[in-house]
Amino acid sequence: MVSSVMGQRSMKQKGLFTLFLVVFIDLLGFGLILPLLPFVAENFNASALQIGLLSATYSFFQLIASPIIGKLSDRYGRKKLLFISQIGTMLSFILMGTAQSLTVLFLSRVLDGITGGNITIAQAYIADSTTPKDRAKSMGMLGAAFGIGFIFGPAIGGFLSQWGFGVPAFFAAGLAGIAAFSSLFFLKETVNVEKAATAKQTRLSVAQFKNALLTPVLGLLIGVFFLINLAFSGMQGTFALWSLDTFGWGPTETGYLFGYIGILSVIVQLVILPKALKHFSEKTVFKASLPILAVGLFSISLSFHLGLLLIATGFLVLGNALANPTIQSIASENVKKEEYGGTLGIMQSAASLGRIFGPIIGGFLYTLISKDAPYVASGLIMFITYLLVVKYLPADTMWQKVKARFF
Repeated sequence: MVSSVMGQRSMKQKGLFTLFLVVFIDLLGFGLILPLLPFVAENFNASALQIGLLSATYSFFQLIASPIIGKLSDRYGRKKLLFISQIGTMLSFILMGTAQSLTVLFLSRVLDGITGGNITIAQAYIADSTTPKDRAKSMGMLGAAFGIGFIFGPAIGGFLSQWGFGVPAFFAAGLAGIAAFSSLFFLKETVNVEKAATAKQTRLSVAQFKNALLTPVLGLLIGVFFLINLAFSGMQGTFALWSLDTFGWGPTETGYLFGYIGILSVIVQLVILPKALKHFSEKTVFKASLPILAVGLFSISLSFHLGLLLIATGFLVLGNALANPTIQSIASENVKKEEYGGTLGIMQSAASLGRIFGPIIGGFLYTLISKDAPYVASGLIMFITYLLVVKYLPADTMWQKVKARFF
């Protein structure tokens, strides 16, 4: 009996390792492309607002697709849908590499958004394979895979861009293809036939969205995740222009900073997050992450020197790396196992909605007020979000002790 349990645990661990490897390869390509997008768009004379809309386009279509892909993975299994999503990403990068106009560049982001269920399915796979106790830590490891992708991706992208922006796009497409076929051939399925048959009896509907929003804790988490991504993407969508206007940076320097962010993210999610979860609950860690995010976002507006920027992004990474895995884990604990994919898809839709409006609002603020306005506004949004969470997210005893001592 004990050996059987240990064998199942070992298989799950191997499955998670394979997943992290596949996600790393996939996100390496994503990290390679993301910092270059504003510069590619500028080649077609795109304005700050159009660059914001470019980011928003991907997020808009991901908003629609994520819960559908998540629910389909509940029915038909994680592997098939992950493969389809990664193939879509590969094709979108190929389209980007061949783009000769801003319109085609927008179309490439549409395609990537429609098939952009990679993270939703990976999170559902983790939820399938872990206990609630270990879930946030495993979600953090997924974030670490993201971080490692951002260590090497931007640097590779910046290096390859000297031969034109098409070269990194095709390289990223190749990585997405490797990830797709690796997931198909090496990843173990976590949804069995019986559970898939049960899931087929339910369809994703507007009522499910409504029910999720009206569920006290889950509804709050969905709203908070929207605000986190609204604030973060407002910064992210204008940062390339901000760094150009403030420091005169191009793709290479921006790539190096993203690499620095990736290194910090890996350290936080592999070292700091597990230690924090040993001493504090998920809710406590999540609540503490929000004011840290607020400080990081606001501090960028004060970063007139590289050293100050590195400190500001340090706070930003710490807050973000603590917030994302814990909120996803808390959300999964408030639904049935057969609803993991659909629920985490709804969470990603909330994130996508934030990423739609964030770059647009950030672009408006950047253009109409000042280059620092998006970061002041994002910091303010995070501080308000923190106040809402402290007031409405049910407190646990440990958080009450921390609040009584420090706040």
